Amino acid sequence: MADQTTTAARKRKQETSPRDAQASRSRIFDAAKLRFSQSTYEGVGVRDIASDAGVDAALVIRYFGSKEGLFKEIAAQAFGTAEFLKDGVEGLPQNAADILMAEMDGSAWRSGYDPLRLLLASIGSPVAGPILAQYLDADFVRPLTEAIGGMHGAERGTMVAAWIIGFALMRISGPACHDTKFRRDTLRRIFVATLDSTMKFD
Repeated sequence: MADQTTTAARKRKQETSPRDAQASRSRIFDAAKLRFSQSTYEGVGVRDIASDAGVDAALVIRYFGSKEGLFKEIAAQAFGTAEFLKDGVEGLPQNAADILMAEMDGSAWRSGYDPLRLLLASIGSPVAGPILAQYLDADFVRPLTEAIGGMHGAERGTMVAAWIIGFALMRISGPACHDTKFRRDTLRRIFVATLDSTMKFD
């Protein structure tokens, strides 16, 4: 019993050091990203995350405040437009096609973390859904809207975001994106033309 108490005390002491605390926090964060990608918000427990990270459940609360606080931190880093807008708004259609038509390991996607999986898993949650909607709008839709600008910029930005998210979903679930090279090239041209015409709509 004394040995167990000593071991537990030593572990707590180690976890209070800045380096070890950061390592534990990172493991919790990474474990939670995977869990929330593979299950609904309500289906994930703090103990599940802690077990995956190899830490005590109390540390999850200590570092993130709550399961909701942890989810918010993940959602705050989930969405972005940097890769889409790296060549300016003019390059958006081609960059989006490059990103969405790239070769992908579907098995790895289903077993790993991906912002789209995170979105699909919990957008219907009464707790997580509004959080996802907030960050999707702030970090993805709104930056697209601001980059596109002009008359009906908000509407065009919203539609461009919808095309991108919708195509990303079809890329995972539909066979067309993994068919012959000719068909993939045709889909790419249609997708690029669709984004381009949406951006230029007046």
